[in-house]
Amino acid sequence: MGERTTVRIVNVVELFAGHERDDVAFVCGEAHQTYGGLSGQMTLARTQLLSRYSVGDTVLILGESSIAFIETLFAALSAGISVVPMHPRYPRGEIERAIELARPVAVISTDSASATLASAVSAPHVIGSELFGPPSGDVAAPVDCEPDHPALLMFTSGTASSPRIAVLSHRNIAASIRQSIASAPMISDGPHTTLGVMPLTHVLGIVSVVAVAVAVGATVVLVPDVDVGSVAAAVAANKVTLLVAPPVFWYRLSTSDVDAGSMASVRLALSGSAPLSGSVAVALNDRYSLKLRQGYGLTEASPGLTSAVGTEAPATSVGRPLPGVTLRLVDEFGDDALVGDVGEIWARGDNVFAGYLHDEDATAEVVDSDGWLHTGDLAVVDESGFLFIVGRNKDQIIVSGFNVHPSEVEERLVGHHSVEAAAVVGEPDREYGEVVVAYVVAAPGALVEADVLEAHCRTRLAGYKVPGRFEVVEELPRGATGKIRRRALRAPAGL
Repeated sequence: MGERTTVRIVNVVELFAGHERDDVAFVCGEAHQTYGGLSGQMTLARTQLLSRYSVGDTVLILGESSIAFIETLFAALSAGISVVPMHPRYPRGEIERAIELARPVAVISTDSASATLASAVSAPHVIGSELFGPPSGDVAAPVDCEPDHPALLMFTSGTASSPRIAVLSHRNIAASIRQSIASAPMISDGPHTTLGVMPLTHVLGIVSVVAVAVAVGATVVLVPDVDVGSVAAAVAANKVTLLVAPPVFWYRLSTSDVDAGSMASVRLALSGSAPLSGSVAVALNDRYSLKLRQGYGLTEASPGLTSAVGTEAPATSVGRPLPGVTLRLVDEFGDDALVGDVGEIWARGDNVFAGYLHDEDATAEVVDSDGWLHTGDLAVVDESGFLFIVGRNKDQIIVSGFNVHPSEVEERLVGHHSVEAAAVVGEPDREYGEVVVAYVVAAPGALVEADVLEAHCRTRLAGYKVPGRFEVVEELPRGATGKIRRRALRAPAGL
């Protein structure tokens, strides 16, 4: 028998301590919160949470991007309680599905819109403000957790065959934070102000933007309205130095009339969650002097795998692996792909997720016995070791950085009385990267109306999953086994 090793107890919230109490942690409009105030509020909320629930329980936190949302989420993690973060703009059906899968002990709402939705779902409802009180100045250490203790439970339609919940442990998230910091030393070289144009219910927003910023003691600017004008105004008003956004934002900025001076404070501009057009990068450099850098990852990697920060990678490259991440490009025969040849990205590292909640079979489909995460994304590597994403070998669609799996949308469509069969594919789009297109076969004697189907979908799916176009066809292309051949419906790649 070998020597017994000691596993270090960890809580990811430990990484958020040690900053000057009077330094500003968060700004949201006219409101702000210091690091001292954040610690005090987390202590108050954690005490309330542990008086109601137990370490190892799960809560669903529903809210817009706000200081209250952050304080509630951090308090739950500090208490050893797992969190399912969700946005109030999701339809009630998606919230109910999350409750069914994650089995939370409560739904906590952090704003009035969320409270209205939360009060209508089938789970105990807690108003977030009930967890807080007058600041006491007391600060308690986070609850000790095993490294694999679940922290964030994130919905994903990524490498799995249908939407599931990816379990990101305290170890996973702590590793991702450290890898991001190691890949971009400049974010630790002095005071920084960070703004992320992603909701805090997206893993890129909560981990790669907020958690990384708080770990280095930066100020985070939260912008509930993420239109280009509002973001540009917030950048200028707060002298933002680090701006992170999905390609859809960078496209809109490149075609907007926003004054170039509003971006003058930005020292590092990052694009993530979907491939970036080279023409957009050139336009932003010409107009705003922004040298846009890309990164690549997925929810199952907590989320980062590569970054072009600090490299001379071309604008269309996602760079090289993050420190602590090992990547392989694997061809169709299971061998390592040669330079310039296409291969599927496989990844290993402490940031690779713990698995899908309550679904060992789905986990085994994407993480092999040697610990390699099979991402389903296809890429090539050049002579300099820079990685370029070229496609996917899975059916999922990426709309503004959010994953959509066709089967989920198809299921909702055939649930309408006018639809006999449906197939959903992604179509290239300059602004959103891809848009959802639905091909439907009418039920016998029924009339298919696009506006009716759109309204049907909007009450059952998040907005980004709703098809942007409906095509009525007599039949769907199928293979010998009867399976729908989505590839035959896709438009040729390219914008």
